[in-house]
Amino acid sequence: MKKIILVTFLLPYVAIAQTSGFDEFQARRDKILSMLDTTQAIVLKAINVQPLANEYIQEHNFFYLTGINSASNTLLMSPKGIVVGGKKRTTIIFYSDNSVIKNLKFGPNDTVLKSMEFKPVFNKLLPTIGKLYYSAPDLNLVNDWISDKAYFMEREMKNRMKTLYPNLKLESAEYFVGKLRTIKSSQEIGYVRRASNITADGLISAMKMAKPGIWEYELQAAVEYEYTRQGALLRGFPSIIGSGLNNLVLHYSDNNCQTKNGDLVVMDVGAKYMGYSSDITRTIPISGSFTEAQKEIYSMVLQVQKDAIAMIKPGVKTADIEKFARDAFKKLGYQDYFIHGLSHPVGLDVHDISTEPELKPGMIITIEPGLYFNPNDKNAPEKYKGFGVRIEDTILVTENGFEILTQKVPKEIAEIERLMKKKK
Repeated sequence: MKKIILVTFLLPYVAIAQTSGFDEFQARRDKILSMLDTTQAIVLKAINVQPLANEYIQEHNFFYLTGINSASNTLLMSPKGIVVGGKKRTTIIFYSDNSVIKNLKFGPNDTVLKSMEFKPVFNKLLPTIGKLYYSAPDLNLVNDWISDKAYFMEREMKNRMKTLYPNLKLESAEYFVGKLRTIKSSQEIGYVRRASNITADGLISAMKMAKPGIWEYELQAAVEYEYTRQGALLRGFPSIIGSGLNNLVLHYSDNNCQTKNGDLVVMDVGAKYMGYSSDITRTIPISGSFTEAQKEIYSMVLQVQKDAIAMIKPGVKTADIEKFARDAFKKLGYQDYFIHGLSHPVGLDVHDISTEPELKPGMIITIEPGLYFNPNDKNAPEKYKGFGVRIEDTILVTENGFEILTQKVPKEIAEIERLMKKKK
């Protein structure tokens, strides 16, 4: 660890679980306990503070079950019970600071202990169980630059545990907790809806100020100003503002180029509100009007997106929606220019976990088709070379179909051009 004084300044805030008559975090922990048998336990560790980081983002499974957004905390759960002070406890939160736990709600078999007590309690539990679900967010790939050999620290941890406890099976908690995270509660849906509206406001502001000569980072600032102004203090991911040839780079985030007349700008952005992300992409003409060639590709992408969204309802497989989109581009003759996936879940992670192949009410996904024409591609039509188009919305699966959570931001050609004429 680096100088310990850094820790104080690196944590922007310590968020406590929201409290109400019904505590969602406690309910989630109770559900996890019901999914475990008496030979199993789960341990989740808060992610460490990164030196010189200016944003702290918690390990999402730990946050999902506790609402705690600070480092040096651990959650240990076992339905068989862990004896603490002469009483069996099924859930223990090990904490480093009293402020972290002062507003938490607990069940009758929950308790809290100081972080220094974790190791003796954990070591006492391990010989008594047969399977441990774990999250080890800080065990990364480390390169020994002297021998030029890479060490995967999680693998070393598993080998060590196998030596100490040969009968203990280890499994990542990601998929196990993900069974719950896949379906969003009404509170979670509200957070993603709010993140979507904030992101939409940011994109609308950027569209209004867009003009040839503006820098990509100025458009980024317009989007992210709305995040901060409306209480979304983190981004779901680094903002992608790609103009000209930069819009052909899927995860471009330098955002340091000046726009030129005729450029298309792909803006792929998402605010993070109360821990939950949104994800929206809009492609705009920096001059305020699409060229005919740009309109042709944009219209193709938009129609495929609309048709794919129309397929969304419970029971439909996301793989079938993706196949539809790829077949649609194939019929148009442009299947080779759709170079990424069509959809991903959204939640605590912008690419959230999903454990279900079929859509169910309460799932939140994106639909994001795109076409990209590299100027060096000899097979690409000449009039399309040098630009790309991507359109993305975040969508809630409802009981009977879908709700587009990001519909506030325009995506029709006429709507975009009309909005861009409304300069600030």
